[in-house]
Amino acid sequence: AFLVEGKSTMSEPVKRLQIKEIECRGLRSADFLTKNDVYVVFKAGSKKVKTKYISGGGKNVKFKDVLELYVSDAELQAGIDFTAYDYDVGPDPDDLLGVGKLIHLVDLKQSVGVPRQFDTHLMYKGKQRGQATCIVTLTYPGGDGPQQQPVSHGGAQAFDHATMMQQQPHVAQPVTAAQPVVVQHQQPQQQYMTVTCPATAYSGLQVIVQAPNGTRLQVVIPAGVGPGQQFRVPLPAAAQQPQTAHVAPAYHQPQPVGVPTAFGTAVDIDGDGRPDYVIPHQQHPYAPPPPY
Repeated sequence: AFLVEGKSTMSEPVKRLQIKEIECRGLRSADFLTKNDVYVVFKAGSKKVKTKYISGGGKNVKFKDVLELYVSDAELQAGIDFTAYDYDVGPDPDDLLGVGKLIHLVDLKQSVGVPRQFDTHLMYKGKQRGQATCIVTLTYPGGDGPQQQPVSHGGAQAFDHATMMQQQPHVAQPVTAAQPVVVQHQQPQQQYMTVTCPATAYSGLQVIVQAPNGTRLQVVIPAGVGPGQQFRVPLPAAAQQPQTAHVAPAYHQPQPVGVPTAFGTAVDIDGDGRPDYVIPHQQHPYAPPPPY
C-alpha cells in the first residue's frame, strides 16, 4: 500500500519521493523475552511517513511498504531522518532501536525518475547498532519539473578501480621507403570498463561509477545482472590525432643464384656477377657450400 503525507505548498516545483525496499539489519534487541516488532519512520522537516510494524521481525527485517513523501529543495539538502522502533502494546512509548539519516538526496534531481539506493548506519546511545538501506526515486507530479537526464546503461555504485578493456590498436601498413610517413588513424574504437555489481544492488538500479581517468558516470545496472556479476560500461571515445611515424625500410636478403655449368651449378651469393662456388651435379642445386 502507498502511504503519502505532507505535500509542499511552496512556489517551487513539488518533489515527490517514493521510498521502497526498506531493510534493517543487525538491530539491537529491545525485548528480553520476545523479538522486536519493528517499524520505520521517515521524517523530512515537519513531515513524516512510517511503515507498518512487522510482528516478531527480530534484528533483520525487510518491509514491503511503498511510502511517498513530498519535500522541498531545502529538505532534500538537509536529508531525511531514518528511525527504527520496536512497537509495544500499552501506554509505554515504543522502544527506540536506532537512528540514521539519508543524505545526498539532492543528487536525485540529476536523475529524475531513476531509483537510487541509499544506506545509513543506525546509532543508539552513541554506538552503531545496525544498518539500513532503501530505494528512493524522485519525481515531479504533474510534469512541472525538469526533464529526466539521460544516463548510460550498465554500471554499479561508485568504484575507485575499474578494469579498462582496450580494443586492438590501429596498425600501420609496412612501407619500404626509409622516410617519414604520415599515418592517419582510423576512427577510434569504442572503449569499455568492467565493473562488478555490488552485493546490495540489482538490475534497473541507477548508480555511479568512476572511470580510470577520474570521470564519474551515472549508469543503470542492466537487466539480468545480479550481485557479484560483471558487466561492461561504455566510455566516451577519445579523438585520436594524426601522427608522424618513421617506418624502417624492408631489407631483402639476396638469394643465391644458380647458373648451370659443365661441372655443376655456379652459385653467386653476393650478386656481383661472379660465381662464389660450384655445386657438383650429384648434389642438390641449393645445398650449402663445401668447407674451405
